[in-house]
Amino acid sequence: MKNLILVVLFLFCAIGIVFCAQKEDSPVYSAKGSVSEEVYLKVELVTVSSFDVTPDWAPLPKPEAVTDGNLLTRWSSGYIPGQWICLDFGQPKVISKIVIFWEAAYAVDYDVLTSLDEKDWQPVLSLKGQDGGIDEIEFAPLKARFIKILGKKRFNPQWGISLWEFLCFGPKDENSTDKPLSFVYARLADQLSGEKTQEVDPEMEEPQASPGALALDEFQKGVAYTSWGRTELGIEASDKTLEHLHGIGVRHIGIMIVWMQDTIEENTISSDLKDTPDDEALVHAINKAHCLGMKVMLKPHVDVRTGQWRGDIIPSQDWFAAYKKYLIYYARLAAQYNVELFSIGTELVNTTLPMWQSQWEDVIKEVRSVFPGRLVYSANWDEYKTVDLWDKLDFIGIDAYFPLTEKKNPAKEELIAAWRHNALEIDNWLKEKKLNKPVVFNEVGYCSADGTNMQPWSVLSNLEKEFIDQEEQADCLEAMLIACSDYPWFKGFYWWNYFPQERWSPLGYTIRGKQAEQVLADWLKKL
Repeated sequence: MKNLILVVLFLFCAIGIVFCAQKEDSPVYSAKGSVSEEVYLKVELVTVSSFDVTPDWAPLPKPEAVTDGNLLTRWSSGYIPGQWICLDFGQPKVISKIVIFWEAAYAVDYDVLTSLDEKDWQPVLSLKGQDGGIDEIEFAPLKARFIKILGKKRFNPQWGISLWEFLCFGPKDENSTDKPLSFVYARLADQLSGEKTQEVDPEMEEPQASPGALALDEFQKGVAYTSWGRTELGIEASDKTLEHLHGIGVRHIGIMIVWMQDTIEENTISSDLKDTPDDEALVHAINKAHCLGMKVMLKPHVDVRTGQWRGDIIPSQDWFAAYKKYLIYYARLAAQYNVELFSIGTELVNTTLPMWQSQWEDVIKEVRSVFPGRLVYSANWDEYKTVDLWDKLDFIGIDAYFPLTEKKNPAKEELIAAWRHNALEIDNWLKEKKLNKPVVFNEVGYCSADGTNMQPWSVLSNLEKEFIDQEEQADCLEAMLIACSDYPWFKGFYWWNYFPQERWSPLGYTIRGKQAEQVLADWLKKL
């Protein structure tokens, strides 16, 4: 009897061991995690199903961008279902973890598959209901030469899928020729760990002196300096771009900062791992501009992860509390680094209604308590007349994307006439409200495509079917300057936009190397 009991106990233990082993072999998904003694698996080749062919805002057709350690380069697929990207290690390796940095065009549902021969594919995971950002996925170690992400459902059916980086990891003792990520891409390892390695942890730069306070009657010769990259403002390419801008006569730089909220109803606003510049990079750009004798406007933005416009954000007391905290952080930084102009908001149309007046007055009071420079609000082109804060600010700021004509190919004279109408409307409004304030266009810009004058605020919906038209972009810029320079209240503009490093953007807003850049340079000499 005793022997029978021992046999039964042995069988139960054996079954338990088998069950546990099966459990360990099954894939395990976790949002965050780490594998002890893990190494980054070097990739030899990347293949993809397709490329984004849109001739603007699309990355260069280089699939290896997802393995270059740079969160400013990416792969983006065509706009059809079932797109995939595949990494080839060149030889079988043992994989236990992957990390995917999704761009805004992420896959809501996707499969992860592996193969030894690129013919027989084995499913690892099938994920559903994902929300983009960074996916860190761990699973039981497995051997494969190829690993593939297969998109099943896209966040936006009108987009493809797009990745900044696709990293693979495995146990060190099973991948003897590979090294930890910190040895290969140190800065990327920092961002994953939330820590800084000694190699890339420079102390914050000392503040550089301002070229001087911003006078109310000073004409602001500016460009909007836009980066959706954590470190881009701190790299050498950004320094070179600022030097280029100084060379063509730009003397004011509007540096954009993006924080995010999940939905328009959300009350939490936070920095974004990919899109928000880190303080070191931001400070470097401010200092570089000051060293060149250029003055700086710091321009915080709030974007919505659903893709909805910030003007649709639904405010509340809690939202204003979160927003004020966000602003105060950068107002303090702006004060410490001698920034001359601070924008307290950008196109927050629903928040500037009369019912929220007292909240805005509190925001302005708090910002002024920590920031000694000039203040402005950046109102949307159809919002500026309803904002009741101008008497508490130093400048009236307008993001001046006024529609001009209903024609795809208007004559330059028609564009000038349209801008004269807009300028006269601003002039009449200032007189009616008895507002003796300088007006600055904190954003103004046009795509270099046919019809950009009709809806300047909009990236044209089907750019691959549009025609490049640098002349219309240049004519719109000059029409604005011809019409507005007649008015004493017009005290400058920030042209939308320049990137810290060049982008593939033949139809986009940036005028780097286009006809409009020469128009801008010529006018900056006159103004």
